[in-house]
Amino acid sequence: MDLEPGGESTFEAALRAEQSRLQGETLWYRMVAGGTAPRYVRLRPRPTLSALLEEGNDLPGTHIAKMTIEILNLRPQMSYGLPSAAMPPR
Repeated sequence: MDLEPGGESTFEAALRAEQSRLQGETLWYRMVAGGTAPRYVRLRPRPTLSALLEEGNDLPGTHIAKMTIEILNLRPQMSYGLPSAAMPPR
C-alpha cells in the first residue's frame, strides 16, 4: 500500500494501536529505499480466498493513498525441499 507523503508516522502509530486487534497477522514490511511514496507490504495468510474476502479491510485508514491486493498460492510440487508432510494428498 502507498501512503500519502509524510503519513508514515501517523500510519505507524495507528497500526501499533490496532495491532492486537488485527487477527492472524504475520509480517509487515516497509520499503526503505526507492519509490515515489511511503510503501508498506502486509503478508496475511488465509486458508482460502473467501476467508480473505470475508474479512474485508481492517486497517487503520490513516493516510492510505493506494492499496493493491496480490494473492500468492503455495504449490508444494513446485517447491524445493519441503518435507513430505507439507505435500497435500492427491
